Amino acid sequence: MGPPDARPADRPPRSSEEWNGDALDADRPSLTRSDERLLSYLADVGADYQAFIAGNTGLYDDHVESRLTALADDGLVERVSGEAVYRVTDAGRDALRDDCPRWSD
Repeated sequence: MGPPDARPADRPPRSSEEWNGDALDADRPSLTRSDERLLSYLADVGADYQAFIAGNTGLYDDHVESRLTALADDGLVERVSGEAVYRVTDAGRDALRDDCPRWSD
């Protein structure tokens, strides 16, 4: 089993033009397994501290920090306050909804 943020074997990198016959949107971020876990968790709870997100998703805190930063850069989560409190955005919910059916496990 690969690392929790590994791209599924059947999911090409962003540069690919097709996946399973469907054209990929080049502007849509490609979610890792960790991203899916983080977005799902935040969609369920609303907003939470980074440390609690890590503890409740079973991911390491430094990994959660790097993935939340990447997700925030893509507009899928947003920092709620000056502290490390994050919540999923509407774009994050859309990306999660669009990406989840593509996961085989």
